[in-house]
Amino acid sequence: MSDNNSANKWTAKRIAAIIGIVLLVGMYVALLILAFIFPANSFELFITAVGGTVGITILIWLMIWVIGLFTGRHTIASLDAMTSDQDHDKYGNAVPRKPSSYIDTIIFDIGNVLVDFSWRQMLADKGIPEDLIEKVGDATVRTDIWNEFDRGIMSHEEIIDKLCEQSPELSEYIHMGFDDFKGIVKLRSTSIPLIEGLKKAHYRVLVLSNFSKNAVDTNKAEMAFLDYVDGGILSYKDHVIKPDSDIYELIIKRYDLTPDKCVFIDDTEKNVIGAIRSGIKGIHFQSIEQMMDELKKLGIKRI
Repeated sequence: MSDNNSANKWTAKRIAAIIGIVLLVGMYVALLILAFIFPANSFELFITAVGGTVGITILIWLMIWVIGLFTGRHTIASLDAMTSDQDHDKYGNAVPRKPSSYIDTIIFDIGNVLVDFSWRQMLADKGIPEDLIEKVGDATVRTDIWNEFDRGIMSHEEIIDKLCEQSPELSEYIHMGFDDFKGIVKLRSTSIPLIEGLKKAHYRVLVLSNFSKNAVDTNKAEMAFLDYVDGGILSYKDHVIKPDSDIYELIIKRYDLTPDKCVFIDDTEKNVIGAIRSGIKGIHFQSIEQMMDELKKLGIKRI
């Protein structure tokens, strides 16, 4: 609604300006014609043109000033030019500026937000029997040891060995499926356009994700969105993982963030709660449509 009103207001101003220009040009043309017809009076006609230009401008300014005086509206003729750096109401009157609490930074988790965590498909593609995929998942991605890939302290091989020690009957399939993570993530088609839209709207875009070095190194094309963001933290590089408070404090400090001007989006609720405890607004991601609705509620609409 406000956009339409603004457009109408500027259209009216343009029409008024065009009419004024046409009248002035018309006056000059008329006086020029008279100067050719009555060359003896050309100097007087020149003075008339100059006087008309100045006089009409002053008259219009006075009329606008009087209108503003009686209506209370802020106009271009108002005598309070010092309010130009203040907020104004719909009439242009200066109003107290509200405390700034707008969002300027959007922080994304990666897995199941910007990319699909496709470990089941990866195992199938590597030849793991369908009836064993969930069992292998229980022995790997659903264990506490799996977090060590994201923490980045132990080597990839050391973690695989620990997983095999924990489930020796599945060691063959653990090696087959996870000796490298090629195919473990799939880039979502919405991710890069979303990031580009946010950046075009002048938001800073960061990532904050529990992620392993092997997953990044073996899935370059699927991680192409990293070239579009303004930075962020991948857990394996700094050896901290969500939802530990240290990882949220780290991104706040590293990027000099104002927490209440940031929103963090993650598909895991406990990670969102961790961000909220650090003062960052949070969205529990469930779908792209739900996320967009939540962003709009926070005032992020130009995407």
